[in-house]
Amino acid sequence: WGNNSSGQCDVPATLKDAVAIAAGGYHGLAVTAAGAVVAWGADDYDQATVPAGLTNAMGVAAGTWHSLALRANGTVVAWGDNGFGQTSVPAGLGNVVALAAGGNHSLALKADGTVVAWGENTDAEGNVAGQSVVPLGLSGVVAIAAGEYHSLAVKADGTILAWGDNSQWQCDI
Repeated sequence: WGNNSSGQCDVPATLKDAVAIAAGGYHGLAVTAAGAVVAWGADDYDQATVPAGLTNAMGVAAGTWHSLALRANGTVVAWGDNGFGQTSVPAGLGNVVALAAGGNHSLALKADGTVVAWGENTDAEGNVAGQSVVPLGLSGVVAIAAGEYHSLAVKADGTILAWGDNSQWQCDI
């Protein structure tokens, strides 16, 4: 449901056995029980064109124009728009257990409770926002999320940390 201007609400009728989903700006992603990634909606930057050979997926995340998949072996595959480096997965990144995608930035939660971020680091006006700069010493994280220009982490003790653009008080916790 919602705005379907790019087919982002037209879930493929053939999609069965979904175990994970993600909603991007104008596209959707799903992971099947068999570990396949299915994408639909806008494909302006190939964000809905799943890379050949992508198998064994267990999670997905979708930004405005980019997509991420988490493989069962803890590695990340990224595709779509890379204008801000949001699909340039850091070399050696592994042991990932969760992903999040903001407008033009990406986050990975590692099994050791640390967070890795890459991609855009400015707001809509081009001012430095910091959404891709993980707070120094951040550890003990159990969940992550990303907004258009900000990032969130839930720590094991239940506290939430937010960083990035705060123009709409989205980081005031």
